[in-house]
Amino acid sequence: MPSARSVSRKKTKRRKGLNENYAREVMELHTLGVDGGYTQTDVTEAARILTGWTVYPRGVYAGDSLRRLLPDDATLQKRGGVHTGDFLFAPNRHDDGAKVVLGKTFPAGGGYEEGVQLLTMLGAHPSTAKFVARKLATRFVSDTPPQALIDALAKTYQQTHGDIRALLTTLVSSPTFWNKDALREKTKSPFELTMSALRGLHADVQRPYPLFQWVTRMGQKIYFYQAPTGFPDKATYWINTGALLNRMNFGMALAAGRIPGVKLDLLALNNRHEPESAADALATYSALLLPARDTHETIRRLTPLLNDPALQEKIDSAAHGSVIHKHGTGDDADEDETILADSAAPKRYKLSQVAGIILGSPEFQRR
Repeated sequence: MPSARSVSRKKTKRRKGLNENYAREVMELHTLGVDGGYTQTDVTEAARILTGWTVYPRGVYAGDSLRRLLPDDATLQKRGGVHTGDFLFAPNRHDDGAKVVLGKTFPAGGGYEEGVQLLTMLGAHPSTAKFVARKLATRFVSDTPPQALIDALAKTYQQTHGDIRALLTTLVSSPTFWNKDALREKTKSPFELTMSALRGLHADVQRPYPLFQWVTRMGQKIYFYQAPTGFPDKATYWINTGALLNRMNFGMALAAGRIPGVKLDLLALNNRHEPESAADALATYSALLLPARDTHETIRRLTPLLNDPALQEKIDSAAHGSVIHKHGTGDDADEDETILADSAAPKRYKLSQVAGIILGSPEFQRR
């Protein structure tokens, strides 16, 4: 029988390894939300429950010395461990004491199952229903969705035990979802803007890295957002004066064929029919790039910009001051010069101006 001192030392060692951030993120970011009704004590107790939950080492993290420390699956199972896919529950790293989270007692010796019970309890909590409901409504309807819609989604969540398909059915069946005032309320992130522009122009992307540079320049450095929540899903994060300028510059550079590794044919979008005038081009390509929308206001807003005598200079500044010219070398630089020379035909270049300002328009920024 182990001495009291050895038991105390063992518990102290596990307590020092407590990952409260892990438990807090599970509760705050993925289930209950910031105002979910839990306390710091609940976070600490949840962290104790999640001790031993880790990732099974693979590849460069699974050296010979580490493999020797891991028992085979049969032995691991006999000891109360679990290995499935990339998940590993290491029982020797688990706090076996009793815990209490949100008023629910988890008896001592619960092992892996108490972690499953914790997640099940958090997933079924009313705060989680509201948290997930708000996330979905914000994503698909508006940055500030009406409370009635959130309540309806939360009710469906609780009635269906969190069935996301049922929640989406409730969402798209709601009059709020089809309300004209809510139509295209959302603003595209830089990544969404880039992808929608490429699709709208039927672009052939041969090298994506220059596009990643543009996405970064517009404010979204892929995989570099520090918080574990991911990039915010609200316009206030993406839109400011500098961001709008970069978005316009991106649209003009893309339409002019000045992003290396991206090929496009603007005339092909219109069955190779060349518009009779800049005004005709603006009307035609507004309809092509902004389908199912009333483009009269867009055309009215963009016409003065298209007639701006300094627009050519602005386009050149957008291309020559871009990240492509700052960082492009070798083949990229040669290809860019070729595209510039090929774009010199007056009508074709005017067409690129038209497409560029449409891509940079407020209407194209919305989804």
